[in-house]
Amino acid sequence: MGNTLNKAERTSIGWLLVSKTFERLAFYLLFSILMNYMMSKVQPGVKNTGLQFGFFMVALAITSFFSGILGDRYNRKKIVIIGFILLTVMYLVIPFLPGVSLLLTIVFVLLGIGIALTIPNMIVLLGNIYDEKGNESRRLSGFILFIFAAQLGGFLAPLIASFLKTHWGYTSIFLLAATCGLVALLFFIQFTRSSRNPDTASAQQTHPSFVSWRKQDNVILLSVLITALVTWFSLQLRGTTLVTALKDLTERGSELSSMLVPMETYLLPLIMLLFAWWVSRNKTMHWGRIFCIMLVGLAFAITGYLTIAGFTSLKEIIQDKIVIYLFYSFLLIAESLLAPTFLYAVYRSSPPKHKGLFQGIYHLVIAVSTSLFFLGRSLYEIMGSGMFALIAGLLLIGAVVLLWVRKSVV
Repeated sequence: MGNTLNKAERTSIGWLLVSKTFERLAFYLLFSILMNYMMSKVQPGVKNTGLQFGFFMVALAITSFFSGILGDRYNRKKIVIIGFILLTVMYLVIPFLPGVSLLLTIVFVLLGIGIALTIPNMIVLLGNIYDEKGNESRRLSGFILFIFAAQLGGFLAPLIASFLKTHWGYTSIFLLAATCGLVALLFFIQFTRSSRNPDTASAQQTHPSFVSWRKQDNVILLSVLITALVTWFSLQLRGTTLVTALKDLTERGSELSSMLVPMETYLLPLIMLLFAWWVSRNKTMHWGRIFCIMLVGLAFAITGYLTIAGFTSLKEIIQDKIVIYLFYSFLLIAESLLAPTFLYAVYRSSPPKHKGLFQGIYHLVIAVSTSLFFLGRSLYEIMGSGMFALIAGLLLIGAVVLLWVRKSVV
């Protein structure tokens, strides 16, 4: 394949991916034990814990929007470095703070700001490396590996946190999170030294396909953002409302972890790697193919949620274990296809001088979708398993929108 990346560019991407892995490892180390820590050590009560998390999410959402703008206007790499320093310091100070609500609120707000400064700008820096080659296919594979690196940190964190909590208590987890944040910073600094790609949008203007923000790109970007809002809301139910529903439907509460965790640990990364391999085998990645990938991902998600909606009827025909494995694998496939493809579509369709801005908007959409987890629980209490049919219907509407846009673009 022509326009391949040279050794220096591949090395730069490697530093960036490793930095992302350690950043996510630090993040999930904290949030895997945060609820229990707050309940037992700081301020007993679900309400107080939810309040701190709410401030964190608000800070993360708002800063995600402005983070990309700052990266577009100023030195993007320095913005990321500031974010790493901020989040590392916050991980370090949490266990040494007194249980004062105001202090904890400030810390979680600063932590949200630190994380938000890194994510959108790291994605733009990754995309800019591939822009130098004008190679659309390889850029998507890089975005897949970026998501894979983030998920790798999420897979390792709960196992490490459980071991540390048993042997050395909560403080050791916070110290390790701060250490991982520092390691992520050091790897990112190494990336800045090895990467020669410009971090400003002006460097991309040599490619005619990026010179103007055409009406087609406007329609694509808007449709992807709207569909992503519904999709991420549905996928985040997998770790919250869906678990509650499975306990009610199967009465296998003690067995669910042994059934679902291995699928998360082994199947999800395998699907991601297979997806990256398939993308790297394609010489072109035109919009028609991109929309096909998103439609296939939505089809798996719709099928998965329809399966759980009809769980009671299906388990009369086949074993309930098989039903669980079937629909859960469909949801994992959907997430593997959609998460990197949404990122890529937003980057590719956004205007050259505002790539950071629209990555910020996209991550604002993700934050809003994640914060709606309470809505899923409320709907389940009202509708029962029928709620999953409603989710499938919303995803179907998103698929129809993408299908219409694909037809218009092609």
